[in-house]
Formats: sequence, structure tokens, C-alpha cells
Amino acid sequence: MGVMRNCGALLLLLALASGEALAQGIVLERLVIEPEPRMPEPRPPWPVRLVEHRVKATVEDQAAVFEITQVFRNPNAWPGEGIYLFPLPEGASVSRFTMSMGGKDVPGELLDANRAKDIYLSIVQRQKDPGLLEYAGRGLIRARLFPIPARGDTTVTLRYEQLLPSVGGLVELCYPLRADAFGGGLARVSGSIEVRAEAGVGTVFSPSHALDVVRQGEGRVVASFEEKSSRCDRDLRVLWGLGRGDVDFHLASTKPAGEDGYFLMLLAPNREAKGEALRKDIVFVLDTSGSMGERGGEKIRQAKAALGYALGRLGEGDRFNVVAFATAPRPFREGVVDASPENVKAALAFVDGLEATGGTAIHDALVAALRIDRAEGRVPIVFFLTDGEATVGPVETPAILSAVEKANAAGARIFSFGVGDELNATLLTDLADRTRGNALFVSEKEGIEIKASALFDQVASPVLTDVTLRVDGAEVHDLHPARLADLFKGQQVSVVGRYGKPGACAVTLTGKLGGSEVTYTYDARFTDAAEREYLPRLWAIRQVGYLLGEIRAKGEKKELVEEVRRLGTRYGIVTPYTSFLVVEEERMLRDRWTGGPAGAPATPADGRRQDIALGALEEARAEAEAAGEAFGRQKEAGGGAVAGAKLAKRLEAADSGAGAGVGLKSVGSKTFRLVDGVWEDTALAEQRFDGPTVSVKCLSGEYLDLLKDTELARYLSVGTRVRVLHQGRLYEIAE
Repeated sequence: MGVMRNCGALLLLLALASGEALAQGIVLERLVIEPEPRMPEPRPPWPVRLVEHRVKATVEDQAAVFEITQVFRNPNAWPGEGIYLFPLPEGASVSRFTMSMGGKDVPGELLDANRAKDIYLSIVQRQKDPGLLEYAGRGLIRARLFPIPARGDTTVTLRYEQLLPSVGGLVELCYPLRADAFGGGLARVSGSIEVRAEAGVGTVFSPSHALDVVRQGEGRVVASFEEKSSRCDRDLRVLWGLGRGDVDFHLASTKPAGEDGYFLMLLAPNREAKGEALRKDIVFVLDTSGSMGERGGEKIRQAKAALGYALGRLGEGDRFNVVAFATAPRPFREGVVDASPENVKAALAFVDGLEATGGTAIHDALVAALRIDRAEGRVPIVFFLTDGEATVGPVETPAILSAVEKANAAGARIFSFGVGDELNATLLTDLADRTRGNALFVSEKEGIEIKASALFDQVASPVLTDVTLRVDGAEVHDLHPARLADLFKGQQVSVVGRYGKPGACAVTLTGKLGGSEVTYTYDARFTDAAEREYLPRLWAIRQVGYLLGEIRAKGEKKELVEEVRRLGTRYGIVTPYTSFLVVEEERMLRDRWTGGPAGAPATPADGRRQDIALGALEEARAEAEAAGEAFGRQKEAGGGAVAGAKLAKRLEAADSGAGAGVGLKSVGSKTFRLVDGVWEDTALAEQRFDGPTVSVKCLSGEYLDLLKDTELARYLSVGTRVRVLHQGRLYEIAE
């Protein structure tokens, strides 16, 4: 074997083949090889890749300890070494940190923001890639990694501490997880956040990721997420309130200069509140028409299993009935009966004997189900599951809705559950919207039993009904949802909106607890500063969902369509009217890995990353195009109508604003999209700018001077060709 020799200080950013920076841990490689005798010079090395990222955060009140595990893969036939860089979260105050690799401690340096910025800028200049500029001005952890085994994995673990900020009673955790705002990806990303607080932990909310939240007492909550083939297009953000009342209330707000503010309110009933759970009068309406027997009877089997689960979850004091329907309704009993063990057992036997045959009499079934007498202290609920359109009796949507309105003297909430694509989506959504219920749609390939059982769990324990919200003093408008649903045990409600007047105000929540009306009043303050940059986009997504619902109900009125198009373009939201956003992104995505439309990915890892990103783009465009059928042709049934209803409902109820766009880049409060090869601030699509323009070349002396403005540097991190509005000037960056 020859003597080991250095093949050169070849610096390769751990990221895409184009070199865009990976913020969640960067390796600058110095590859080492040991060639065989007479072995030709090796080919250019492939970059080491980050393939797995796990984060665990443990928080006591506001003191957080982070444990990060990252797995790097070396695809080359020779070992390597590298310099590992980890950007610290914004505002992090690290008291200590430790590192290990392969079970051994690794010495490292903790660099302050000023010294770290010099390192970021030197890498940007050397690689001719501004991707790291988003993290200039933050601290940095640096360590040497050796060895990185040939065609093997190296695991790095990192531990540090941080004091988390609290604003308006909300503690916020922000962790750098973004890989690349356009087309990045990892095989697996996961995280868990355990929060403990002596005063109690209130609402837990993430505007970036869908969390599974498990409450283990009033003072301890564990939230987790896992994403396979993750695009890693946003940092992890989690917010929670400290302290608990009968109904938790927390407010987050932001006010960009020159426009009305944006806010998020979080409401959640306390599990320990007096009189917490109201009794239910619940009627299960199950479609047993012939179409439910398709797929070898799998649909009816799963539906019956879900209904069996729900019957088993009925509480003491609840009353219920089951109405099966095909050509005609077939009730278990003439009215609601006590949920006694004997009645539940008889109902389970009734459900077990149901078979799928006949037509679909939706009108008659719903009228039969609504024969409920309203009783004080009880919440009437109808759980309606179907897989088709009405074919028996009155079949027109207006006629069915009118009959339901007349029959619903008890004010029952209708929760619609639609299976497959052969549905009257308009009917199901309108039934829910008009009765303070909810509509959920699943494809035939999804697990009906799991989704239906989850929907029932959401409504199993009502706490506060007929809820209204009033804000005095802030001049709020464009709230979503406009009308609050009932509050259920273990559930939290998020309300987003706009406000015109910052400062102190009073928020009043009223509702019925049992037979009595209760009122909760909260002191709140709407900020006059730009603080939480994700709120405008979260509001825009909800607003688009609302507007799409209006278009489905009222037709394609010009002003509605134009507003959807404006918001979609401004905030990077793919809709039936902005699916064009995907086209140029997809073309660039293919070109950036292959060097041209006809090429092939540079490495197997690049091919995998390309598959992840292209799959996300194709899925978004397919959803938008399918939904467009319902909007353009005013269809209320069929696959296009279901896709349209699902899209509108998903956006209208969205709690995550950071990852809703596809193929665009979001930095701070701005969104950028690709226009003729230039990353353009979407605010330019809304206005004609006649102010001063600053034009510079990327990495020139003038460009480096601009980077002294840390906020502007973040915006310039999106690429080498950028157009961005900042503090009254238009900055144009050319290659």
C-alpha cells in the first residue's frame, strides 16, 4: 500500500451539487485517499451527505438543553476528514456544549457571532455561494471530524444549552433545521420536545411542523415529529404558554411597517377545569349502499370497525343511536338511548350484521338521524359517513340542505366523513359548515378505520359550546375561522386575523358550559413591531382557503380569483390559480442537479434528493390541477370536487404556514420565487416600484459591503441572482 497522501484541500459544502449551504450542520471536507500501486488518479470525489438528523430538546420553564444526532455518509471509496460547522439558533446563549463522534469526545470551538460571521463570509466568497448568509450574525460551533470511513457512516452528537425567549406569555423554541428552501431533502428527520414547568404548560403550537402532542399532567408535555424523505424546507418552531386557566389563552402578533398587523390566538380548555366534559347525544349515520361493498368489502369492514371503536368510547351519561342507510334508513332504535353496556352491546351486534347493498338515501337518513330533542347540558352530534352521492329520494344539494335545516331543531353539529372520489363534496362541506361541525375526506387507499376513529376522538368530550370571541380596542378583521366551533377536551383552537391598532386590549370569550353561559376575559397586547415573521404567511394560507371555499359556493367571481392569485403569488401558495408557480421551479430543479435537461444526477445521493423534491412538486401540481376542475366547472361531486374541497379545507384549517409553498424560498417575512432565473421578492408582483435601485454584482466589493446589514444579508442568501425590496430600496444582484 502506498503512503497516504493529501489529495488537496478540496472544499465541498455538504448540500446540493450546486453548493447551496445546509444550515443544520455543514462539513467542509478534506478528503484523504490511499491509492493502490499503479492506480490512476481518482475521479473527483462526491460530497459527504447528511442522511439523518435527530433533535431532542428538554425544557425546564425557559431553560432548554438540546441533544442533536447527525449521521453523515461518505459515498467515496476512500476515507475522509472534514471541518464540521453548526450554526446556533438565533439569539442562543450557550452555557456549555459537548461533542462526540463514534463514542469519543471531540474537541470543538464555540465562536461568537462576530467571529462566526467572518467564517461564513469567507466560505461564501470561496464557494461563490451566498447560501450561508442567512446565518451570518449568529454564533457557530466548529470541530474537526476524522475519520469519515470509506463508503460508511459517521455519527456526530452535539449537546448545548440555551435560554429561550418569552414574549406575551409564549415561550418560543426555534431550531435550525432548514436544509434548502428549494428542493433539499434528507432520508429521515425527527425530533422530540419535552417541556416541564411548575406553573403548568398551556397550549403547544408549531407553525412549522405537524406535532404529535402528548400531555403527561398539567406541568409536562412531550411533542414529537418524524418525516421520512423530508424536504427540510423550514426551521423547527414550537411555541407554548406557561400557566393554566379554565381556558388557556395566548396571543402572538406582528406588525410589518406600513400595513395592518397579523395575529394568532391559541385557545385550549384545561383538562382540570370544573364541569369539563358535557354529555353527548350522538347519532352515527353509516352508508351501507352497494358501493361500500367494493374492494372485496374492505370499505364496509373498516367503516364498521371505526363505528365499533366509537361505540366503545361512549362515556357514562352519553346517549346514542345508529342509523344505517342504503335505499332507506334503518335505525338501531327510534331515538337516542342511554350508552349502557347492554345497549352498546346490542348496537355492536346490529352493526356487525350490516351488509353493503342498495342505493343511497342521504336525505331520508339525515332527517331520521336529526330526530333528537335538545336537552340542557347535552351536545347533539351527528357523525355521518358516506362514500357516494344521493341516488334515492331528494338528491339535489339545496333540497337536502333545506331539509336538514328544518329537521335540526336541536342544533346538532354534523361531522361529515367522505370516502373516495365519488362524493358530493359540496353537500358534505356545507353540512359541516352550517352546523359548526367539520368535514373530512379520505381516499379509498387510506385507512378509513384510523381516520374515522381519530375524528371521533376529536369530538369525544365537548367542554364549551356556542363559543364566541370578541376583541375590543385592536380593530381586528379577516379572522379565520370567522365562527368558532365548540371546544373539546384535549383540543386547541387557533384563530388568525389582522389588526389595525396595536396596544393593549381586552379579549372576551363566551360560551355555554352545561346549561349556563360563562365568560372569560383576557388582557392582551398587540405589538407594533415586526416580531414573528411566520404569521403573515399563516394568515394568508387560511385566507386563501376561505376564498377557495367562497369560489366553490358562489362561482369564479373576478375579485375572488384575483385575490387568490395575488396571495398565492405573494406568499408562494400553490392553488388552482397559481399552479404555474411550480413549472419553472421544476425545470430549474432538474437542471441544477444534471447540468442540463438531458443529463443525469451527479451522484446517487443527488438522484435521491431530486426524487424527493420532484415528487413534492408533482404532488402539489396534481392536487392543484385536480382541484381546478371543481372551481372552473362548478362541480359539486366527483374526483375534482373532492380534491377542491380537500384543498380548501386543508388551507382553511392550516396551522403550519412555513411549509405550505412548494418550490419557493421563504426567508424571514419574505417569499421569493424564480422568474427567468432570478429569485424575485414576491412583493414586487403587487406593486410597481419607482424608488431608488441598487444594482451590484454578486461577491463584488459593493456586494460585500451590503452584507454589513444582517437582515439584507439574509435575503441575499437565496441565490446569486436576486431582486429584493428592503427599507425603501430595490436591490438587484447579478452574477
